[in-house]
Amino acid sequence: MLDDREIPRKRNWVATICTLIVLILVGLFFSRVLYFTKQIQSGAIDPSTYSFRETFSSSLRLAAIPLSSDDLVEVTSIDDPSLGRADASMTIVEFADFGCPYSKEASFALRELALKYPEKFRYIYRDFPIPDLHPIAQKAAEASGCAGDQGQFWQYHDKLYQNQSELSQERFIQFARELNLNSGAFRQCLDSGKYRDEVKKDYEDGLAAGVRGTPTFFLNGVKVEGSIPKETLEEWIVSAQK
Repeated sequence: MLDDREIPRKRNWVATICTLIVLILVGLFFSRVLYFTKQIQSGAIDPSTYSFRETFSSSLRLAAIPLSSDDLVEVTSIDDPSLGRADASMTIVEFADFGCPYSKEASFALRELALKYPEKFRYIYRDFPIPDLHPIAQKAAEASGCAGDQGQFWQYHDKLYQNQSELSQERFIQFARELNLNSGAFRQCLDSGKYRDEVKKDYEDGLAAGVRGTPTFFLNGVKVEGSIPKETLEEWIVSAQK
């Protein structure tokens, strides 16, 4: 049995080991960030060479559309929901579908990172509904625009993804009530199709830029397909230089 003098020593030893483990993990993270920074700056790493297509939703119709050989189309916009500073060193544009499980995963990861690095990068959310796979996605995107009219796009965005498997016209109205939106104004906006053309414009811009499924990202204009792991996104965000 340990005497009273040995117990504090044991606790100090355990605390020291835990501290060392934490310091080693932090050191490994920052050394990896430094490595990525140097690789990206030297051009040795190009995000476009990474593929995450195992977490990518597409359809035969989309896959059959030939890619343009022209220069990349500008995908940043000023009228789509965004988080972060306009002059951030990295802008990430996501084309997503509210019915796509991989878009759900990616959007929540980016929302978390946007809160963690508010000065470091700008996140722009654009709609790319794929009706072949998710018939309700177009209307869900329109509903998010109607919620945005009342200053609650991101809250409604979360509701749609959290209830992804049970989306319907009735549920759209229910989500509005749960967020204490003006239900009458919301319903009128949704029924009128106010955001139909806006959603279609996002979709057409995505097609022109080479989007063929969701989620598709543009990191400072460089296209990456599929749900990028949060750890990889964080490394790229931290590595970005003005």
